[in-house]
Amino acid sequence: MNPFALPVAVFLLAATFIVGGKFKLGVEKHRRRWLSLAAGIATAYVFVHLLPELSRAQEVFTKATAGKGLPFPESRVFTSALAGFVLMYGLEHLVSKTRERNQGAARGEGEGNLLPWVHMGGFSLYCALVSYVMSRESERGMLFLIFYLVAMSLHFLGTDHALRREYGKLYEATGKWILAAGVLAGWVVGSLSPLSVGVLATLMGLVGGGVVMNSMITELPKEKEGRFWPFCGGAAGYAVLLLLIL
Repeated sequence: MNPFALPVAVFLLAATFIVGGKFKLGVEKHRRRWLSLAAGIATAYVFVHLLPELSRAQEVFTKATAGKGLPFPESRVFTSALAGFVLMYGLEHLVSKTRERNQGAARGEGEGNLLPWVHMGGFSLYCALVSYVMSRESERGMLFLIFYLVAMSLHFLGTDHALRREYGKLYEATGKWILAAGVLAGWVVGSLSPLSVGVLATLMGLVGGGVVMNSMITELPKEKEGRFWPFCGGAAGYAVLLLLIL
């Protein structure tokens, strides 16, 4: 594979946050439909490719750590996925409860309010994990890297939309750069630190759980905003591509 493929993919992934607000996605009134389509594609990647990958990673981890005395090695990846799920839920729960106590601060941007920084900082760490795990997909070939990049870019587009709507000018001025920096940081750490089987399997679990949780809280249709058929079409179409090509 071209040695420049991974760096280019990382910068494209980071660019999702930098230029996400500039995507008009057609007429503005259809924006929600395109976001639902993107959500369906990202969700299809999770269930058709990422979850089976976690199962295979668990098998590799169990064999690689046999006889090392680790606690419950046969469940490491799936407990890591649970941890990722719970951590992302915990972040959203913290933000929700803090927002209720700070209703006097307009859109969470009040002076001395740490809520936006905790929220965006948590997502920045999550972005770093996603970027770190991207190294594995790049090792498997260009095709796997492309599918991962497309799915995670669309996943991040939903995150960008949610945070941009929540924090407005604060996110536009600073927040998007924090998340983009997280993507770049994850790649740098992954490039400098060898991906051992144990670390990679654990991180894959964390990312898998985080993606599933974020699909529920930021991507799946909410109230009257969601568009079922674009979501369904995106999920079905990308699932077919994954099944036929990967």
